[in-house]
Amino acid sequence: MRPPIRALPLVALAAAMLTLGGCSSAPEPAPTPNTSTHATRDLRYATAAGEDLLLNACLPRSDVKTPAVVLVHGGGFEAGNKEGMMPLCRKIAADGFAAFSIDYRLMPEHQYPAQVDDLRAAIEWLREPAQVKRFEIDPEKIGVFGSSAGAIIAASQGTSGTGDTGEGSRVAAVVALSPASDLTESGLALGKPSDDEVRLILAYLGCRDVGDCPDAKAASPLFGVDPTDPPFYIAVGDSEIVPEQQAEVLSDALKNANVPVTYEVKPGSRHALALLDDAMLANVLAFLHENLDAPE
Repeated sequence: MRPPIRALPLVALAAAMLTLGGCSSAPEPAPTPNTSTHATRDLRYATAAGEDLLLNACLPRSDVKTPAVVLVHGGGFEAGNKEGMMPLCRKIAADGFAAFSIDYRLMPEHQYPAQVDDLRAAIEWLREPAQVKRFEIDPEKIGVFGSSAGAIIAASQGTSGTGDTGEGSRVAAVVALSPASDLTESGLALGKPSDDEVRLILAYLGCRDVGDCPDAKAASPLFGVDPTDPPFYIAVGDSEIVPEQQAEVLSDALKNANVPVTYEVKPGSRHALALLDDAMLANVLAFLHENLDAPE
């Protein structure tokens, strides 16, 4: 049995995925800050299996409660950390959001659902009254932003559970850059992924064989979709390492459930954070404002 997460009180997708968000050579969008910000590093949000889980907070200097965005880095589930998302963290905060870049447990020591559990713990921690007051956030307006491996984690949380997106560990908006959404045997055949990509997904799931992987469906964001899910912004490259079909089937499933979806396909092989040029960043920020009701 995997050790439970204890929230603190009050106070290559394969070897190639090592280049995913947080580790990718993303172009640096030109900053267009609307407000000044400040950052606080290495805040402990939970402990799990004896490991401290930390996050960095990027906060706008504001005297009103703001929506929050939790950032989930990439790295193939076995590399990367919260520092890789800090440039984006600052940009999101500069646009009026409270942004939080999190660490989560990595392979090979930890497999699914540890990574999703850690994101869930961060969201629940932010909703504690002490953190709401500390960061001046609106606990009903929390979104998530994931890059590649982080996009799988973010999308998994976005389609997890049912009902009110402003309570518990539910979220009110999801941004997923280069997500894989179907980790089952048939899903891993989409776009003919490489052997290395399949190997890494199997490692994440704790399996040896795509045909014998009990957690594959539960770990696939696709199969959690329901009409109460939050709006999604999904982006993918049309010839990148994550098959475009993986993002497309998730977009289609959400639309079929009448969940609002923005789906953007970029030409070329750019992946995850490397997709996030100035135009897409502006679109993502507009999406977050629309769905998290940030002050303009």
